[in-house]
Amino acid sequence: MARKKKSTIVEVVEGKGQRIPIYKSPVAGYESYLLAYYQAGQRIRERAKSFEAAKKRASELIDSLSDGSAHVEKLTARDHAVVSEALQILDKTGEEIGLLDAVRQFADATEKLDGQGTIADAVRVFLEQREMAKLTPVKLPDLVEVFLASIREQKLSRRYVLDMQARLHKAAESFTGQIVKIRTADVDAWLKGMKQTSGRTRNNYRNAIITLFRFAKDKGYLLRDQQTEAEYSSRYNGQGGAIGIYTPEQVELLLNRIAPRLLPVVAIGAFAGLRSAEISRLEWSEVLFDQDVIEIKARKAKTATRRLAPILPVLAAWLKPFAKKSGRVLQGVNDEFALATQFKKAVDAITGPDGKPLLKIIHNGFRHSFISCRMAVLKNAAEVSLEAGNSPRMIFEHYRELVTERTGKEWFSKRPSKGRLKEISAAIA
Repeated sequence: MARKKKSTIVEVVEGKGQRIPIYKSPVAGYESYLLAYYQAGQRIRERAKSFEAAKKRASELIDSLSDGSAHVEKLTARDHAVVSEALQILDKTGEEIGLLDAVRQFADATEKLDGQGTIADAVRVFLEQREMAKLTPVKLPDLVEVFLASIREQKLSRRYVLDMQARLHKAAESFTGQIVKIRTADVDAWLKGMKQTSGRTRNNYRNAIITLFRFAKDKGYLLRDQQTEAEYSSRYNGQGGAIGIYTPEQVELLLNRIAPRLLPVVAIGAFAGLRSAEISRLEWSEVLFDQDVIEIKARKAKTATRRLAPILPVLAAWLKPFAKKSGRVLQGVNDEFALATQFKKAVDAITGPDGKPLLKIIHNGFRHSFISCRMAVLKNAAEVSLEAGNSPRMIFEHYRELVTERTGKEWFSKRPSKGRLKEISAAIA
């Protein structure tokens, strides 16, 4: 039995997003041509007597298929509305593309995405990458130096500059590449890798790198209309570690052994609860001996709110040699970093018979000790919060019952001896 001959494509007529193949169909005794196309979702085949007739018919079909007229008779009213709206949407693109070709492109793109997002997602990523290609490249360590130079030019506080410098230099040690390649997961891993660090400290580092990334966005190193990768990083529980305090015996040792010029640091911190930054900015004119208060002006307070700290009898006794002093409480000290450096040297110099330091510095230890002991004695969070410049809630949550009332009273009983006062007076004369 002879095999039936197959039709072969002799030409494909294309246009307006349509594609109609013309087949040469084997019919005994004469030439025959076949056109194949889709209409209303069905495959239609038409026969033509000649090749020229087939090409002419294919052109007619392309026109009718592209404008939808070939489907009109089989479309419902709803189909008419959908097709009409689809064609209007295509017209708005300004591209000469038929509805069928648009559908083909959509289907092809969807197939290539293979379920990994939508075409809109792919377009968004493409546009982002195109815009990122226009960004000025910069490595994070170089950006850190640009940022630090910027805040120095703005004459922001030295404390802020030094704090940002320390934190961002640490970041620069870990992130050495281009800032555009740093992702949220990288920032999260960096923060998580900080061992023996409280949540509050991690948040401080996080805030520093967020500030850097926002600066990069403002300067055109990152896309301006998007949230930065750093801002998506995880926040930590800001409660911090346990509150560290000194014992009454430790503060007595410091008061009696610290270098006389640094004694106000211990006394004012321990018995008035001022922060080290506030002490570094304090002037003797703000220590109002005649009114038994220390005025912490708004511009010198951490909370930017003026407050009055009490000069308790124990503090008045220790500050008596300084009563007629003027100028800064600590001459030559402009910020808490300089104060911390000098104070550490002085504390390390207080040694035992074996030459080893007798004390270790506790971060914010004097202030924490004052608030804890004051709370133990007064049992009034609202009053202590006014003296210390903290909220009553923070006082109640963090400092209540850290020490007993007996320990609190002992803390405020550490008066100076006459010999120590003479020693201090002679040293500061």
